[in-house]
Amino acid sequence: MTEIYQSDRIDEAAQQLRDGQLVAFPTETVFGLGAIANNDQAVQSVYQVKGRPSDNPLIVHLAHKEDLFAYVRDLTPDQVSWVKKLQEAFWPGPLTLILPVKEGVFAPTVTGGLDTVGLRMPDHPLTLELIEAVGFPLVGPSANLSGKPSPTKLDHVRHDFDGKIAGILASQPTRIGVESTVLDLSDPRGLFILRPGQIGKAQIEGVLDGVKVSYPDQLTVAADDQPKAPGMKYRHYSPHETVYAVAAERMAEVIQANTDKAIFCAGQEASLAGLPPVAQTYSLGPSLETATQRLFDALRKADDSQDIDLILVEWIDAGEASAGYQNRLLKASSQVFA
Repeated sequence: MTEIYQSDRIDEAAQQLRDGQLVAFPTETVFGLGAIANNDQAVQSVYQVKGRPSDNPLIVHLAHKEDLFAYVRDLTPDQVSWVKKLQEAFWPGPLTLILPVKEGVFAPTVTGGLDTVGLRMPDHPLTLELIEAVGFPLVGPSANLSGKPSPTKLDHVRHDFDGKIAGILASQPTRIGVESTVLDLSDPRGLFILRPGQIGKAQIEGVLDGVKVSYPDQLTVAADDQPKAPGMKYRHYSPHETVYAVAAERMAEVIQANTDKAIFCAGQEASLAGLPPVAQTYSLGPSLETATQRLFDALRKADDSQDIDLILVEWIDAGEASAGYQNRLLKASSQVFA
């Protein structure tokens, strides 16, 4: 059985990780599946347990800002300046920085064969304490079976991995609900957001005194290309049933067009009022913030429901502020009605 570690048993969880076992941990974004980042066998077991493709790199989680400089190499003065400014503004927090990795500090499997690594400092006191107790950074991809909705609650992790990993560090539901923004600082062409999250382009540019930050032409890569960050290549966040992303003003129309199917409808509170009958509804709350925090839970609830053939989830467009929400919902959906 998988052990549930309360906050007074962090040392036990840390020992499991030092021994090469897997322990899931909470962050402000989603729960991560932890392994000590210098043990290649432990890191390989993360890929195996998740069913994760081996060329999909892992993000490394640090306990201290200054630790980053022990694990990266050949930074230009601009890169050093950018890192320090971003750390001051956003660490601990939901921002991953991709930089050239120093050889031999992490297990080879961590980077998926790349010469760069993604690093972040999570904003969760228990997990920072756990990394400190382990004495070395942890990899921490989302603690879900590969391709399925990410876990925002302990029960989500237990659902996917009970009996398959050593333990789970207990915590309340995660605060943000989608994974960190991934910012590539290693590309000579400029700074690129490879995965949107809570921290947006305008916020980053403001901290970097107007240095231009871009999204690449595509946030996905081809089948024969190497992804530089998680979430760029493989299908993610998808429940078993078909998912449609639907703007609030089109929700009733889409329901009426699919009356032969049992429908699970997730939307903001106001958007659910007065809809035609559906099998079940799930409130994403009153705001973009609550909708983002509850999105993966909604998809998991629908996945666990009986006799659901179609899942409608409200498409929310609030400009760049909704980029993280839209990115995850698009990856889960087969069709968008906006």
